[in-house]
Amino acid sequence: MTAPAQRPIEVSRTQPAILWVTVFVALLLQTFLPLKIPLARLFDFPLLATIYFAVVRRNKVFATGLGTGVGLLQDALSHGYIGIFGMAKALIGYLAASASIKFELNDVLARLALTAILVPVHTLSLLALQHGLLETPPPFQLLDSASGVLVNVGLGLVMFQILDRFQRPA
Repeated sequence: MTAPAQRPIEVSRTQPAILWVTVFVALLLQTFLPLKIPLARLFDFPLLATIYFAVVRRNKVFATGLGTGVGLLQDALSHGYIGIFGMAKALIGYLAASASIKFELNDVLARLALTAILVPVHTLSLLALQHGLLETPPPFQLLDSASGVLVNVGLGLVMFQILDRFQRPA
C-alpha cells in the first residue's frame, strides 16, 4: 500500500526587521491608543500580529515562542499580572500555526475565519487563567467579547493585507 501524497506546504518569510517593527508598533498601539480613544480597548493588535506571523511561518515552536514573548511584553506594559497574556498568546500562536499546517490559510477569508475563531478562544483562555490564578477575576462581559471579535476581524482584514506586502517565499 502506498503512503498518501502530502501536499507541499508553502512557507513564507518576512524580514526580521518587519516582524520586530510590527510587534513594537502593535504593542505601542495597544498601550497608548486606548488612552486617547476609549473604544480602542476592543482592539488587540498584539493578538493579530501573533496570529499573522504564526500562520505565515507555519512553525509551532516559533509561534508559541512569539506568542509568549509578545504576551509577556504586553503584560509588562499593562497594569495586570505578568504572565497572563503570555500564556494566552502562546496558546493562540500554537493553535494558529497548527491550523496553518492543516489547512490552506493563504486566502484572506480563511485567515479572517481563523481570526474569528481565535479571538474568542483568546478571550476565554484569558478568562480561565484569571479565574484559576487570581482571587477575584474580572467579570465576563459578553457584549464586549462579541464586539471585540467583530472589531478585531475587521482590523485583521486591514492589517493582514498590509503585512502581506512584505512577504517573500522561504
